[in-house]
Amino acid sequence: MNFYPEKVPAKTNIDFFINNFSKFLKNKKRVWLIGRIMAVREHGKITFLKLQDFYGSIQIILKENAVKDYQGFLDLVKIGDFFAFYGYAFLPRTKEKSLLAEKWLLAAKSIKNFPKEYYKVRDEELLVREPYLKTIFYPEEKETFYLRFKLIEELRKILWSEGFLEVETPILQTHYGGALARPFVTYLEAMKEPLYLRIAPEIYLKKMLVGGFEKIFEIGKDFRNEGIDKEHNPEFTMMELYWAYQDREGLMKFTERIIKELVKRYKSLKGEKGLKIIFQDKVIDLSKKWQAYKYIELLKKETGLDYFGNSLDDFLKLAKEKNIEFNPKIITKGKIVDEIFKKLIRPKLIQPTFLIDHPKEISPLAKSHPDDPRLTLRFQIYLAGFEIANAFAELNDPVDQKQRFEESVKELKKGDVEAHPYDETFISALEYGMPPTAGLGIGIDRLLTIILNKRSIQDIIYFPFVKRK
Repeated sequence: MNFYPEKVPAKTNIDFFINNFSKFLKNKKRVWLIGRIMAVREHGKITFLKLQDFYGSIQIILKENAVKDYQGFLDLVKIGDFFAFYGYAFLPRTKEKSLLAEKWLLAAKSIKNFPKEYYKVRDEELLVREPYLKTIFYPEEKETFYLRFKLIEELRKILWSEGFLEVETPILQTHYGGALARPFVTYLEAMKEPLYLRIAPEIYLKKMLVGGFEKIFEIGKDFRNEGIDKEHNPEFTMMELYWAYQDREGLMKFTERIIKELVKRYKSLKGEKGLKIIFQDKVIDLSKKWQAYKYIELLKKETGLDYFGNSLDDFLKLAKEKNIEFNPKIITKGKIVDEIFKKLIRPKLIQPTFLIDHPKEISPLAKSHPDDPRLTLRFQIYLAGFEIANAFAELNDPVDQKQRFEESVKELKKGDVEAHPYDETFISALEYGMPPTAGLGIGIDRLLTIILNKRSIQDIIYFPFVKRK
């Protein structure tokens, strides 16, 4: 017998069979159901099986006097095998919708030992290392990833409907940038030069704006050589969007609207309505007015310290009192304040919140604020204590951008591996002229963690990074 045949009969999906069961029962139409065996129970000359495909599960009944080679099937079958069954709708005394089989075919053999009491197994490390077992054993986990992929699809549809063009930019880059992060470094043998996995697509998307594109977005993988926790994975999914001739305030309204629309579509997929979501026992209501706070005002309100009025030593003292970790060799006021904000203030921002007017020191790619050049036209969105979006009126002055890069390079030379490098190719592009633009980045993994009410982003990444055994 071939344990791994090339072809199997055309299948009927289990959910379709169950949803139209009365019709199948009435006309006795024969169908093929194909899936994985999840349970086997022998009872005299009858065997009851649980068959599972992507769409659902159903009981298969085999009777010794009604199916060809009944004993051969019993000698062969084990939990985890893929089988095809040909038969018709049947209601046993228990009234459980079933298929009474007349024929069977082995579709693929499993040679691993599946635990019979699979529903009692919850070895978390095993399920993280072998996530396919999680979605085999726990249907709710499969639904999580189904919803993840559907919501990314819906986000694309929303942006397409708003006139945005989906584009592609390089993942392997000669210059990395667009964020403050340590990159992964690789090497191109053919050209004998180092390359970097992108930390963000921002620089290349802006070059496309120089090239004449006006409303563009990209959904794809970014890579940052950093730690792993409930908000971070070395490989993650981002949506970045750039809108020429739009300003920060217009982009804030737009971003609020598309996030609300995405939540509406999630509710629709679940058969629900409204803009309330539950995250870790907290009720988050996106329909209420989204609060907006200025960065330095909120900082002063929560810590009593003024960004421009207090010294670096004042902020270092607060950080030490609150046990906030930092690298003393590369510390700046911007860096220590950002860490203080993450640890002390961000966890309090549960309801949807805009944070605006960030200091220039921590916003190297944002346009300066017209009322105070020490600040920038930037905003972030916080939800359930997570930062889910970062956006600005994009800096398009090549002279200003060059000066900021030069300042950042000084920090890089001091040992700050997350400082932004100098990118002469980007400066050259800006010198040709880039239109006034508003740009947005949304962390897809973080946003979906909140919408789907999961503990961390590892729970909604099918293959999260895990250490070797």
